[in-house]
Amino acid sequence: MATLVLDNGAYSAKIGFSQETVRVIPNCQFRSKTSRLKTFTANQLDEIKDPSGLFYILPFQRGYLVNWDVQRKVWDHLFGKEMFKVDFADTSVIITEPYFNFSSIQESMNEILFEEYQFQSVLRTNAGSLSAHHFFSSRPSELCCLLVDGGFSFTHIIPYCRSKKMKEGIRRVNVGGKLLTNHLKEIISYRQLHVMDETHVINQVKEDVCYVSQQFFKDMEISQMKGEENTVVRDYVLPDFSSIKKGFCKPREEMVFSGKYKTGEQILGP
Repeated sequence: MATLVLDNGAYSAKIGFSQETVRVIPNCQFRSKTSRLKTFTANQLDEIKDPSGLFYILPFQRGYLVNWDVQRKVWDHLFGKEMFKVDFADTSVIITEPYFNFSSIQESMNEILFEEYQFQSVLRTNAGSLSAHHFFSSRPSELCCLLVDGGFSFTHIIPYCRSKKMKEGIRRVNVGGKLLTNHLKEIISYRQLHVMDETHVINQVKEDVCYVSQQFFKDMEISQMKGEENTVVRDYVLPDFSSIKKGFCKPREEMVFSGKYKTGEQILGP
């Protein structure tokens, strides 16, 4: 019997059969400004020639699964012939859910997975619990760990002891990828270029450029420096969807610290 693992996130789904390659796919539907009547699902985003001004249709709101119509369409696509060709009669599924998920959402998920898709068995668990399981199985001598699960809507900090999560110790911070993308859109729109409708593009900028500082105060000092002494700063080339399909960071050796670029590229700079 095959086991399908689905990390059903609020923005992206990570899916694959156990022991096989995992694919990361948008867990949503899209409409583009050029073809508003057509809806694109999951990785059909690649078919959109001009993904500027994309309109997102998300199954999750504030971290919880509320739009089952959209979620069904995404799952139909993932489980169907175009993607994983799941044989439901011979497949078990491990699927993730948020911490402190509502019982009504859990019941609806069970009903859909068992009655509509007819999986052989279903295990609902938290994404952090799977990470903790891997940690403890690879380090048998460890008794405890503290896991930080940064998601689309929230960040959870969860203590695990002897492979079990300590529910009374779980803390939630209302900061996630969505808030960071929106904050970046506001900063860029205020300083340089109006990008409030360019969620898809700015999300790519965030994923390409942002990082977790290992020495925060030192990096903040470096970011205040001018010219080549500033090793933190990056120039980002925005896509024009004709010659440049996807934005990218300028290599350090190609960055211009005085004057302007001679090329016609549209640059996001400091």
